[in-house]
Amino acid sequence: ERLGIYTTGYVARLLECMRADFPVLRRFVGDSVFDAFAEAYIVTEPPHSPSLFDLGADFPRFLEETKPKNSQAPAEMIALLDLPAEIARFERARLEVMRARGTENDPPAATSLSLFEIFSEERKVQATPCLRLLELKFSLVDFFHETDQDPPTHPDQRLSFVAIGRSDYCIHVKEIELWQFAFLSACECPVSAYVAGREAAQQSGKDPSFVLAQLVVWLPVAIQFGFLRLIKH
Repeated sequence: ERLGIYTTGYVARLLECMRADFPVLRRFVGDSVFDAFAEAYIVTEPPHSPSLFDLGADFPRFLEETKPKNSQAPAEMIALLDLPAEIARFERARLEVMRARGTENDPPAATSLSLFEIFSEERKVQATPCLRLLELKFSLVDFFHETDQDPPTHPDQRLSFVAIGRSDYCIHVKEIELWQFAFLSACECPVSAYVAGREAAQQSGKDPSFVLAQLVVWLPVAIQFGFLRLIKH
């Protein structure tokens, strides 16, 4: 009997943590539905880490793998089955950015850079440790902003790219274009902006001159939002 009480309390405590980590998903699907999926996740994939931060790491994958397959429902309804896992991915990424190492101890970010500084081989750029990039099936940036203030609505179903970073302990969530997504992906390791820009142009199908011209304006913004940091060799 005592063991049963302990087990029930243990699951209840983990469920509280899941509710805290995924508040937008909980509001969207409702308390009873969220609790049902969260409890199933806890029971079938019990935690293996002493840190509660790691508890919900695989929850988006769990929702993706357990969604109904081969449904005969209308196409719009089938598409909505992807939404809970997408929301969970977004929330988990935002949570990871809050915990990851940011740019708070870096030198002040440059507000303007000359063409020589941007494309100099001596000046490298690299994605910050806290940067998270998401390729989503729904437009969730505005959805999250609206959900924080009003009852949740259905987001637009369209391909979107999102960058989440942190600077001065503030989270920055921005929807970005494909070439920006490709550029940030190319900056996983230190690289010159010129090389990363040409790779981004190839990946996104844009003209290299267009991407390089856009970088002159956008690169300082990406640094300010904590997506990138400058590395001087």
